[in-house]
Amino acid sequence: MRMTASTRGVPGLQNHYFLPEDHRLFDYDQIFSVSSMWVELGMENVIATYDLFVRDAPKNRNFLLFGGLEEIIENIKAWRFTKDEVDFLLNNNIIKPKMAKLMRTFKFSGDIWAMKEGTVFFPGEVVMRLTGPIWEVNLLTFFLINSLTSNTIFFSKIIRSILAGQGKLDILICSVTRAHSNESSLKFGRAAYLLGMPASLVPSFARKYNLPVVKANTKAYHAFIKSFPTEIDAFRAAASQFDHIGLMVDTYDYKQGIQNVIQVARELKPKGKSISFIVLDSGKDVADYARQIRYARKELDKAGFKNIKISVFGNFNEEKIAALIKTKAPADSIGPCTDLVTSIDDPKLEAVLKLAEFIRDGQTFYSAKLTPGKLSYPGRKQVFRIYKKGIMVNDVVGLATEKLGTPLLIPMVKAGKFVYQLPTLDQIKVYTASQIKTLPEKLKRVEHVAPYRVSFSKKLNELLAQAKRQHLAHLKQ
Repeated sequence: MRMTASTRGVPGLQNHYFLPEDHRLFDYDQIFSVSSMWVELGMENVIATYDLFVRDAPKNRNFLLFGGLEEIIENIKAWRFTKDEVDFLLNNNIIKPKMAKLMRTFKFSGDIWAMKEGTVFFPGEVVMRLTGPIWEVNLLTFFLINSLTSNTIFFSKIIRSILAGQGKLDILICSVTRAHSNESSLKFGRAAYLLGMPASLVPSFARKYNLPVVKANTKAYHAFIKSFPTEIDAFRAAASQFDHIGLMVDTYDYKQGIQNVIQVARELKPKGKSISFIVLDSGKDVADYARQIRYARKELDKAGFKNIKISVFGNFNEEKIAALIKTKAPADSIGPCTDLVTSIDDPKLEAVLKLAEFIRDGQTFYSAKLTPGKLSYPGRKQVFRIYKKGIMVNDVVGLATEKLGTPLLIPMVKAGKFVYQLPTLDQIKVYTASQIKTLPEKLKRVEHVAPYRVSFSKKLNELLAQAKRQHLAHLKQ
């Protein structure tokens, strides 16, 4: 039986988890009621422009990568309210009858301009501009903020570990088992793939997008090894099943584990098989990992197995990766895990959707939030980027009618018609890599926060001053 909003909580239902369509019903004590009030007050034809942007940067971030465009566009394209959903809102006095009638035939009819997914951006820059009937855009508030937040957090965290590797270590994002939810795991896996990680990170994600799975990542980990009487028995059993396999060598004692790997590698050689890599997963700190890596490389080389690579896994993050590189320990790859999938240093993103202007009865009104620390600019905006020899120099947020550099917002939807062909994942991957190449070196460093200039145009500031004067005039009335 399919669970709907009206049947949730009914005894006997087998599915107690959230369903894909549940993102349509959210924050109903505010979002739906406000849209209903506009409709009941005869404002359903008011055309409003909203800005989706990030207010403040998470700590330790020199830049952000825009994630979530595909999720947003695909969902808005299919966004419909079922009879059960509308009846639920109506019967609970969350909306009024006129609003219910409109919701039963809902189809987004406005315009959307947005940055391409994978674009480098900064706080205060509009990543998506939506224009349409005020009540329509308002209904998408929670979904837009949530999609931007979840995808951008992963995108912007993972890239820091890749940059920390400096091309000297392969970054192999490892287990997503400590993610906050199944959906988080999938979004994390998607972001990791777009930044060059193997699709096998999350098999269901690889299957969904029909992506190649990197079989060389197959490894026998601790649970498998402990299920045999001895470690070397486990190594032999694992090697008998796959032609190329990795073995965790530190279940009991890493030195003995490495000697056992050497023994099994010698046994495999006449059969034309090999061990691809070993994994060190139990270092106490960076210095301890460095000692283990040096010992492993020395012993493997001495035994004639220079082809066996060394991977280190554990609670690595960008700072620890950078520290390991400084030790010059001869590891081949590193697998940061929990710190990345939880974005542990700063797991929040201050994303907001703010009304910027609205047209009512043919008259344009400019809207701005004037609260100190939470300022939002009025008007329809564009984000312009200025380059010098292919490297980003500074950004300017201006009015959509201005020409101040390379515009970053491009049309996605016009009058409800979807005019932007969403790229494939591999196309997004290529585009994202090209964006990283335009970063100045100071923004690629992970050890400290570097400034980047984002300014607001003279005309935009004049419009803000106008909005402030209008606000003060209303206060005096």
